[in-house]
Amino acid sequence: MSDSLLKLAKDSSSEKKHELAEHVTGLLVARADDPGSEETHLLNNMLEGVYDSLALDAKRKMSERLADVRSMSSKLAAAMASDELPVAQAILERSKSLREEDQRKIAETRDQGYLLALAKRDHVSNDISDILIKRGGKEVKHMLAANLGAEITMPVFESLVKDMPKQLGDRIRHLRKSNEELLEDLFRDDGEVAAGAELVKKQSKISPKAWLMGIRLGKTTLNKAVYQLAQEHNLLDAVALLSFFSGLDMKYVHNLMVRFDSTGIATVCRATGIGAMEFQAVCKERCKHLKFPESTGSKWLTNYHMLDDTDARRLLTLMKIKLKAIKHEQAA
Repeated sequence: MSDSLLKLAKDSSSEKKHELAEHVTGLLVARADDPGSEETHLLNNMLEGVYDSLALDAKRKMSERLADVRSMSSKLAAAMASDELPVAQAILERSKSLREEDQRKIAETRDQGYLLALAKRDHVSNDISDILIKRGGKEVKHMLAANLGAEITMPVFESLVKDMPKQLGDRIRHLRKSNEELLEDLFRDDGEVAAGAELVKKQSKISPKAWLMGIRLGKTTLNKAVYQLAQEHNLLDAVALLSFFSGLDMKYVHNLMVRFDSTGIATVCRATGIGAMEFQAVCKERCKHLKFPESTGSKWLTNYHMLDDTDARRLLTLMKIKLKAIKHEQAA
């Protein structure tokens, strides 16, 4: 495969280079979670080599296809993010391959459309937020304030929402405050958080590893697995699967599952695509474990219906970033 692609890459015709770009983009998408292999490195090199010779529409299509691909190189991500806005937008909004330093350069030099796209990222660091607030217009500032994944101090946040409609500002303020409390609780010792007893291992028809294999092969889904495990009164195995698909350590997913409130586990479930019926089954089992009335589970489900997918995904991203920073500090 490598030899044939390299031969195609050397062809000087525009048509062949567009053919190469489309084909190689598909190969890279198929290796979305394989950033370290030699083959992935080769695919990125090929796309980097032909990128400047592609038409705008071809670049835009490539950007849309690769924006969620973790194995895309930071060099290719930076090239697309610096291109015309129709090409740059998807990368600026979604790509995890776009480095902080490249985000900073764009935030400091480009116009409002680029700044608005950066303000929509699942996570916006404190440094990037400061630049967006300094250079951004009202639309950029409002987008940043509404983004629960943006790191902003409360005084700065209050200054951003003061000219928003009151109802919207109050809603965002409540969500941000709840999220900050949840993040603080995440790092507290177990005895400092209101929670029930630890979950215990129970016999199940299918092990978490078998569920995982079935999901990867497309034979079943995470929703089906979580629902069946809840029906089997086996929340611990459900925690294991949610931990894997959320990328959050099992210890923390377990702690969220046994807390007396539902904000944290609802966030993990919503961010991993758990449906309302499946979450209802989890709530029912949580109520039994925590010795709560079923009416409490109904309230949790009502709140779940109102939880936005994007907000949940952004909060989960923020959780993982905070945890990574804490671990780094502890290791230093």
